[in-house]
Amino acid sequence: MTILNDFKCRFLLGALIILDIAASNATGHVLPGDPGHSAMHRQWPGMWQPSGSGRLRMITAAQEVAQVEDSTVFASELMQALFGQLQSSGAQDDRPSIASAFDPFKEQVKVHWDDKWLYLESNGLPTHNMMVGITAWQQQVPLPKSYFGANAWQIPLHPVPSKNPVSIKGRFLRGAIAIAVNGIPIFNPQNNRCEVSAEIGELDQWGGHCGRGDDYHYHVAPIHLEKIVGPGKPIAYALDGYPIYGTTGPEGRPVDEKSLDAFHGKTDANGNYAYYAGTKYPYLNGGFHGEVTEAGGQVDPQPNGHGIRPALPPLRGARITGFKRSADNKSFSLEYKLGSETCYVNYAINADGSVKFDFIDGRGQVRTETYSARGAGGGRGQESGQRRPPPLN
Repeated sequence: MTILNDFKCRFLLGALIILDIAASNATGHVLPGDPGHSAMHRQWPGMWQPSGSGRLRMITAAQEVAQVEDSTVFASELMQALFGQLQSSGAQDDRPSIASAFDPFKEQVKVHWDDKWLYLESNGLPTHNMMVGITAWQQQVPLPKSYFGANAWQIPLHPVPSKNPVSIKGRFLRGAIAIAVNGIPIFNPQNNRCEVSAEIGELDQWGGHCGRGDDYHYHVAPIHLEKIVGPGKPIAYALDGYPIYGTTGPEGRPVDEKSLDAFHGKTDANGNYAYYAGTKYPYLNGGFHGEVTEAGGQVDPQPNGHGIRPALPPLRGARITGFKRSADNKSFSLEYKLGSETCYVNYAINADGSVKFDFIDGRGQVRTETYSARGAGGGRGQESGQRRPPPLN
């Protein structure tokens, strides 16, 4: 057999193997492992895909094609294309389906998982603006948070319906009850005094504000995210593992609120439970259909907000009218009106992690304070106090 004919035969073999892989993937059939896998793994580390020997045979065929004289360049290009496809498809093999809900915000939210949990990492700041419109302000401001590593958010991958579902009314008043797909936590619609935050001027135009740890979070369902993720897609996940949809359900139709249960959720024809957003209390999940662990008045585990300064009292009569920040989230300026005066809180994060605050009153007088991180125990106010989860596996 000539070199050219041999190359053609091997190329045809490669094509047949691709068809074999497609058929195997379509049926979900996993073939026994190939005994040559160890040597292949040593020669091309990272290319071995453990989900079936079809992929290994494909790699072997491509390797042999590359070794055929006078066909090296063409075959190498073929291998690169095949390997790129392998790596792309292999990376998705064990990806939980709920991970795709966070894809529209993949620049801000990183996800990883084990067999029980989906872990979400973010800096706790949304890409939209913040704070504007608040008329009941406790002088908190948004600061980046380190929701990374062992301090990441956790969502159960396999939610379990609770034998005794619990309401959030008057309960779970500390910490989050859900997390939005942009990585921002969602707290109980009630504040720590059992008042509905949206009804007393505590929230900005996007349904959020800052807790006593200067941690930004929502208190209502962030329906505005539906414009980004698209109708019929989850805008958040409750911490019991069930999705929260916006104004449109997964079937693509507006939700009939009369069909919802006491927790603002329902089970569809396929047996899948989900919560739905609303424009009045409870705004999102009014309780937990699934199993959760409660500790210290909040769902456990969840990250720690790590505040750096003491909680301040409410500033009566203040109305937040503007907010600006740098592209790197290192410097910020909050503008508010107090009577006829325009005042500012300008603050910046220093290289050592401390934060310098300039409080500027209506006459232009400046008071400066600098705060350093107080460690894991910092920022545990009545609303935003949080517990550290166990280390990730």
